[in-house]
Amino acid sequence: MFKKVILLINFTFLFSQVDTLLVVDASNYNDWVYFSLETLTVINVSNPASSLDWDLAFQRKHIKTNSGLSGIGEAGAAVDSTITWIENWDNITEIPENSEWLVDTTLNDFYDPITHTFGEGVKNPALNAWGWFNEEYQFNPTHYSFFVKLSNGVDVVKFWPYGYYNQNGQGGHIQFRVETGYNLDSEGCDGLLGDINYDGFINVVDVVNLVSIILNNNNLDNDCNADYNEDGNVNVVDVVSIVSYILQ
Repeated sequence: MFKKVILLINFTFLFSQVDTLLVVDASNYNDWVYFSLETLTVINVSNPASSLDWDLAFQRKHIKTNSGLSGIGEAGAAVDSTITWIENWDNITEIPENSEWLVDTTLNDFYDPITHTFGEGVKNPALNAWGWFNEEYQFNPTHYSFFVKLSNGVDVVKFWPYGYYNQNGQGGHIQFRVETGYNLDSEGCDGLLGDINYDGFINVVDVVNLVSIILNNNNLDNDCNADYNEDGNVNVVDVVSIVSYILQ
């Protein structure tokens, strides 16, 4: 069933600096609600495991990214538990250099309301630190500093999940703040990751150029624009990653 999302502040484009507040109804214990950080809307995804259309997914207090065991994307999340967004949202304007990007994995805190037991589920371990339940079973956000990568592995947003309850006190209604306009382009690059010909665009021309370079055994291991997945090597994995980005 399609869930609703409420935009509290209008926006224009992802790559501009957009600061907005949103609410997602993720109160169902079984269904995940998929969200695009590119359009800042809830979306329908027929096959999340093989789709690059979504970046985040919500189910009650659980949050997934399109990465690891959740999807084919290059998303992920980083958390700094020594800093809270309450005091530093306006002060932090760059992605921290020491960010540790975590991908989705199996955790054991998925509550079953029928059996009243906890079981396994897949979600992002960094984003799992966004809140906790006290002895009265009330959810308490931590307001830690989070950054989230989109499924393309390049674009990044500041992410502040700050609320869990709606006005009627029902849980699973996630309120969060997002600021767009960040990316993980390497400092030594003259252009975008994947922009092989340095024309300011990532398209099929770059794919053709990269394939030609690899087939001719040219050494571009030190070219950060060609090393799209930033693993220190330029190879067919970078070609596949660029093609996936273009096809989004």
